[in-house]
Amino acid sequence: MSIAFWRWLVALLIVANVFGLVVHIRGDLRPEPTAPTLPPLPAEWPRLILPSEVGSALLREIGECFSIGPLNSLLAQQRAEDRLRAYTIRLRSRQTVAERDRGWWVYLPSGSRGEALDLTRTLTEAGLDDFFVVTHGEMQNVVSVGLFENIDNARARLRQVRAAGFNAQLEIRREDTPQFWVDYEAEPGANVPWEFIIEASAGAQHRPIPCFDQASGAI
Repeated sequence: MSIAFWRWLVALLIVANVFGLVVHIRGDLRPEPTAPTLPPLPAEWPRLILPSEVGSALLREIGECFSIGPLNSLLAQQRAEDRLRAYTIRLRSRQTVAERDRGWWVYLPSGSRGEALDLTRTLTEAGLDDFFVVTHGEMQNVVSVGLFENIDNARARLRQVRAAGFNAQLEIRREDTPQFWVDYEAEPGANVPWEFIIEASAGAQHRPIPCFDQASGAI
C-alpha cells in the first residue's frame, strides 16, 4: 500500500476519535430530566404514619386510654373508680341515658279523663280486672290493662280484651335507663385490674378510646 493511503487512514481515525470525544462531553453536560410535579393530596385523605414517626403523644392518643361501661349502677361506678385509681394517670366518671325495652304493654286509648273512667266501669262490667288509668306523661288518660315481660302473655291478654269488645292496643314498653361509665388513662406498664370490673357488671365492655382532657372532660 502507498504512503498516501496510510496517511488518509490515520487522519480518518483521528477525526473519528475527536467526534466521539465531542459527543461524550456533550452527553455529560446534558441536564438531568426534572421529575414531574405531583399535586398535593386532599387534606381529608388519611395520612400514612411510619413507625419511626410515632411519638409518645400519638401513642397516648391511640392506645393508653380506655373506657369501661355501661355499668349497671352508681355504686358500681364508684367501686370501679376506687379499684382503678392507683393504676391511672387520669380518671373520670360520666353518665348517659339509653332507651331500653322493658316488655309489652296492652292498653285502651282514651282522649280524656272522663272517657278513661267510663272505660274502667265498662271493663268492670265485662268481668275484666287488673287495669289502671295513666295519670301523667305522654300517655295520660290511657287505660292500661296489662304489662308483660313475655310476648305470648301480652298477646293472650290482647285477644281477651278485644273479645270483650274493646279496642285494645299492644306496643313495646320502653323507658329511659341511666348508664354509668368510667374512663381512664393507664400508668405506663401498669397491670390495670379492669377484668374484675367487667365481671361484676353484666354487659359492660372495656375498649380503647382517644385520650381526654381531665379538666374539661372532653375526649
